[in-house]
Amino acid sequence: MTLAQRMVVMNAGRAEQIGTPMEVYENPATVFVAGFIGSPAMNFLDGTSEANRRVALDGNGSVPVGVDLAAGRKVTIGIRPEHLTPCKPSEANLVGSVEVVEALGADTLIHAAVAGRTVIARLPHGAPAEIGEPIALCAARDRVYVFDAETGARVRAA
Repeated sequence: MTLAQRMVVMNAGRAEQIGTPMEVYENPATVFVAGFIGSPAMNFLDGTSEANRRVALDGNGSVPVGVDLAAGRKVTIGIRPEHLTPCKPSEANLVGSVEVVEALGADTLIHAAVAGRTVIARLPHGAPAEIGEPIALCAARDRVYVFDAETGARVRAA
């Protein structure tokens, strides 16, 4: 990504998205592209749309989204590890249990069991987390990506 001015993300011989590296990173067109760009990869959770721009996650919890969706629509939400922040349990979008703590120097990767999946949060160095402890995470509405569960295409604001 650092050397390219434009890039093409290919999937099974088909161009999924073409753009600058930052355009592709910030505005992935599909689940495939979103999972391909970024390290660690984007977190994906399945859910069903609710009223008031929220998605109820399969398993538990709900997250705010920046698009209007018909209630009952099956979607996949994506949140990049760097867009998750610790918060109070009463304010959390995702609540889980810490499974792994990776101290990487400037960053710490927290792997947590959330809604039946492993979610990774990239937190600053020294973020307090112990294996087995509960963790509450928040994501800003504008940092939660919504994809159609059937097609994998990004759902965008009208």
